[in-house]
Amino acid sequence: MEKLKALFVQAVKFGLVGVINTLVDYLSYTLLLFIPFFAENYVLAQIIGYSLGLCNSLVLNKRWTFAQREPMTRRQLACFLAVNLAALAVSTGILVLTQERLQMNRYIGKAISVVGSMAVNFVGNKLLVFREQRG
Repeated sequence: MEKLKALFVQAVKFGLVGVINTLVDYLSYTLLLFIPFFAENYVLAQIIGYSLGLCNSLVLNKRWTFAQREPMTRRQLACFLAVNLAALAVSTGILVLTQERLQMNRYIGKAISVVGSMAVNFVGNKLLVFREQRG
C-alpha cells in the first residue's frame, strides 16, 4: 500500500511539473507563431517550444518529482533524451496529423499533442531515467 501511495504522489508531482513544462512549451510555441518564419514552419516552432519545456522537465523532475540529488549520470541523460525524443515524435506526429489530415486549429492540435506525449514521458522517466537504484 505504501508503494502505491508513493507512486501516486510521484504521478501527481510529475503531472504538476508537466503542467509547468506544457505552459513553457505552449507559450513558446504560440509566441514563435507570431514570427512569420515560424508561422510557416510550425514543426520547427514545435521542436523549439518542446525543447524549452524539456529543459525545465529535467531539472524539476530530477530534483522534486523523483528526489534525486546526486549528479546526473551519462546513462540517465542518454535515457532522458531518448524518452523525450520518443515523446517529441509522438507529440509532433499528433500535431501534424491534427493539422495536415484533420485540418484542426493549430492551438487545439498542439493541446492534443501534449496529451499524447504525457504517458510516454511518465513511463519512460519512471522506468528508465529516474528509476530507483537497488542496493
